[in-house]
Amino acid sequence: MTRETDVPRFGSLEGLRVVYTGSMIAGPFAAQVMADQGADVIWIENPRNPDALRVRPAIEQDRRNQRTLCLNLISEQGREILARLLKDADIFLESSRGGQFARWGLSDELLWEWNPALVIVHISGYGQDGEPEYVGRASYDSVAQAFGCYLHQNGYPDRPPVPAYPFVCDYFTALFAWGAAMSAVYRAQRTGAGESIDLAQFEALLRVQAYNVLDYLNYGVKKQRFGSTHADWVCDGVFECADGEYVYVTTFGAPVYKALIEFLGFDYGSDDFPAGTIMLTWDSLGGPKLHQALVDYCRSSDAKAIDAALNEVGIPCSVVMDYEMASTHPHYAARGIFTEWSTVGGETFQGVNVVPKQKRRPGQIWRGAPTIGMDNEDILMDLGLADEEIRQLYDAGVLRKSTAP
Repeated sequence: MTRETDVPRFGSLEGLRVVYTGSMIAGPFAAQVMADQGADVIWIENPRNPDALRVRPAIEQDRRNQRTLCLNLISEQGREILARLLKDADIFLESSRGGQFARWGLSDELLWEWNPALVIVHISGYGQDGEPEYVGRASYDSVAQAFGCYLHQNGYPDRPPVPAYPFVCDYFTALFAWGAAMSAVYRAQRTGAGESIDLAQFEALLRVQAYNVLDYLNYGVKKQRFGSTHADWVCDGVFECADGEYVYVTTFGAPVYKALIEFLGFDYGSDDFPAGTIMLTWDSLGGPKLHQALVDYCRSSDAKAIDAALNEVGIPCSVVMDYEMASTHPHYAARGIFTEWSTVGGETFQGVNVVPKQKRRPGQIWRGAPTIGMDNEDILMDLGLADEEIRQLYDAGVLRKSTAP
């Protein structure tokens, strides 16, 4: 049974009720983070088009700790059920094309009639307003990277741009949604006034581009793709090692540059390498020389040895890890990064543990991803519907249930 009273009590968000609808990653992942921290998350799934993520094993991780209601929420009966659900909810999160819920007659104002303190989160590719030809467009991760100026910056200058994988835009957007929803709930709980959050994928991605966007807006500087090394300063990027593996080295700030200059045998404080250097650009006297020395050094030994030697003198460096390396790495094991849980079908499934860790009110994994409509009866009985009413909703096609993953 998964009635409301059966949901475990844990985490910092115990007692928070989240209702969401959407598919794939950008919207649902925001709700999933809340579920890992103890929120009671109810996922409304479309009976006609179940979540596309169900075709991938990712469903088990990105929908864990949730209850599901497979409901046609734009039908008359579905709208009535949604109203009941949102009456006691703290957050309603939806991801769709811009303005979709308003076109369905489910405006923010109507939702606030049902619950004045409700925090509403709209996630879309291009936002809820703006140029009409863009607002209604569909979007996915890499499309948003293209429109949000992120894609243009990744890759090599003599080749086409390369999307950043996997799904950085979706996950950035989800984390913005999570943070915005939490701040709005904090205010709503003090004032009784809800909020509506309009989050466009491309805007979330644009916001995390740091100085690149600022350099253009303020100084007209256009960043060029620079491959696997930093476009502005030397000795920051991917370096191949003697064993065919790679390390990533980052050098920025006076202490790090001093350590690297001395480590590679150069004279710190010379004209080529002035004392107090924060960064050495590609057009500086010593920059290209230092970079080539680091290239040669990395090619002289295996990746693990390079990683250990550079970190020993305070130079940030990591082996470029893959999942096979991570699965046996002692630090991953010590932190409990990978864990396992049981699917609702009773099988053991491995994935990434709850992030972040909390000392006093830790998150936990209490359930795998539910099957389609698995919790229909339990959720509707909590809302006061009788067995006959629920049966009629199935007969009308308003509800759906399936044992498929």
